[in-house]
Amino acid sequence: MDISLRPGTPDDVEWVAELRAEVLRADLRRLGRYDDVRVRERLRRGFLPRSTRIIVVDGADVGSVTVRVDGSDRWVEHLYLAPHLQGRGIGSTVLRTVLAEPHAGDTRLIMLQGSAAQRLYERHGFVRDHEDDVDVVMVRPGDPDPVTSAYSRRAAEYIEHLGSMTSVHAADEALVTAWASTVDGPLLDAGCGPGHWTAQLASLGHDARGVDRVPEFVAHARQAHPGVPFAVADVDALPDEPESLGGVLAWYSLIHHDPAALRRPLEEFARVLRPGGRLLIGFPTGPDVEPFDHAVTTAHRWSVDRLATAVSAAGFDVVEAVTRDADDATPRPHGAISARRHDRPVTVTTPGPRRARN
Repeated sequence: MDISLRPGTPDDVEWVAELRAEVLRADLRRLGRYDDVRVRERLRRGFLPRSTRIIVVDGADVGSVTVRVDGSDRWVEHLYLAPHLQGRGIGSTVLRTVLAEPHAGDTRLIMLQGSAAQRLYERHGFVRDHEDDVDVVMVRPGDPDPVTSAYSRRAAEYIEHLGSMTSVHAADEALVTAWASTVDGPLLDAGCGPGHWTAQLASLGHDARGVDRVPEFVAHARQAHPGVPFAVADVDALPDEPESLGGVLAWYSLIHHDPAALRRPLEEFARVLRPGGRLLIGFPTGPDVEPFDHAVTTAHRWSVDRLATAVSAAGFDVVEAVTRDADDATPRPHGAISARRHDRPVTVTTPGPRRARN
């Protein structure tokens, strides 16, 4: 399908009003709120041509979406699609387009109670904010962090290509599996992305859960791996209690940290791990610490020695460091560091600016 958006015009109001009545009829009748006149009149009164875009599929007008900004909030309204085209990914394409437009504040929308559209919105990072007997207000928290925004824009592409264990190098799977067997207690996948590593560890019998700063990743992980806990959270400020975890996996989740800011998540890992708790970090290697053009946004390579020094300074004893040269399955040299938290108390510095993806 060829999906595009064209600007709305005042002449679009009547057919959009008809579309609204058709799309909402079943849900409004279920709620006992359908009025054949009012359902159209509410659209006419609130129609904003300059803020409205018409959804065009294969050259035909088939839907609408209105986006308006009110203070720091962005509202997505009048997202309607002809019923015969629903369930074919068009709504997701439109939402991705809208959400990719720069906006630092929250994005909000209103849906009817019990609407099947809730699943669509949840997949794009919306959560319930408040509700009444008829309407539910959903919110997608804003995130001014450019790295998180970059991953949000390309989440679907990332999930398709790297969101399952089939994309994992066999040596990496063996390494992580062996490391996890040494963990005693709950295991956190910090910066879990689409959640495949978390689910893999849970399938092996570990008490595993995942956190990530990208709402689209967390929404996908929850849907793809029911029964495995996932949450939106920042590795620079984890919600876990001190010394509550047995292991932390940080597999390529620290690569977008500025080198000067890496100490913060490492100290967070030391804070939440029990004495003797295990840490495993996966990362791209290089001769020194240097930036490179990652497919999503700028990342950093680390030499094994430099990263091992940073890990030690944060409260860990390095147990093992391994490297693997690039091959067809991994286009860049890879490293992994396994470490054990000191038995002695860990001193945590005051947090600085947060610059991480997770």
